[in-house]
Amino acid sequence: MIIDSHTHFIVDKKKEGSFAKIKDELMLNIDKLGIKYSIVIPDNVSGSECADLNTVVEMTKDEKRLYMLGTLAVSDINRQTLSKINILFKNKIIRGFKIFPGHDPVYPTDKRWIPVFKLCLRYNFPLVVHTGINPGDKKCARYNDPKHIVKVAQKYPKLKIVLSHYFWPKLDYCFSITKGFKNIYFDTSALADPEVVRASGGIRKIREILVKTIKRDSESVIFGSDWPMCKTELHINLINSLGITKEEKNKVFYKNAKRVFKLS
Repeated sequence: MIIDSHTHFIVDKKKEGSFAKIKDELMLNIDKLGIKYSIVIPDNVSGSECADLNTVVEMTKDEKRLYMLGTLAVSDINRQTLSKINILFKNKIIRGFKIFPGHDPVYPTDKRWIPVFKLCLRYNFPLVVHTGINPGDKKCARYNDPKHIVKVAQKYPKLKIVLSHYFWPKLDYCFSITKGFKNIYFDTSALADPEVVRASGGIRKIREILVKTIKRDSESVIFGSDWPMCKTELHINLINSLGITKEEKNKVFYKNAKRVFKLS
């Protein structure tokens, strides 16, 4: 079984397309690759190439193979929006909450996130954090540096925190600074993308850091691809190429995601 914990509905504005068409492409992709479930992550703003929260809620509500996360821009956090997120958590419509430091000029330690952290804790769903550089923007990583994320992990030791993209290209630094935090997890999204591989020291370095992380804690690594921006099959091949046991691969491919995101 495979669970892809990191996908999006993204349209290419240069081509004719729609979110409905992208959803159809995702369903064909998971059928082709034998993926049991995919978790769709919305954008925290409306009108972008990536579907927003309301759109993803509507598009996944009748699809048993698709789960989703919630999200908000930090500037949009208020009593009304928090009530909405609470209802989505309570009804298990969302299985976690994603924040985008680096895409947005805000730190994970910003006090405005505290009500979101508390909702994640109340329902035992994870906080997913975008990390690493963005193409053409290396300075943005100052907002999602793991040194900020470990402060959140220290303050909220029962809060499950999933780091997306392993703070590429500084993999060794991310591995080192997160040592000892049992509530920090890592998804593999984008780690098989050619641009990320080149910038991070090559495929051997990617494999090395993943194996080290899995051997440190086999329950800490969760499969994700960042489809459609990245190819799912490259990420499947990456996990299959690792020198780890079959049970460790099963944990990465689906067991860890089932537990962390509380999937049926």
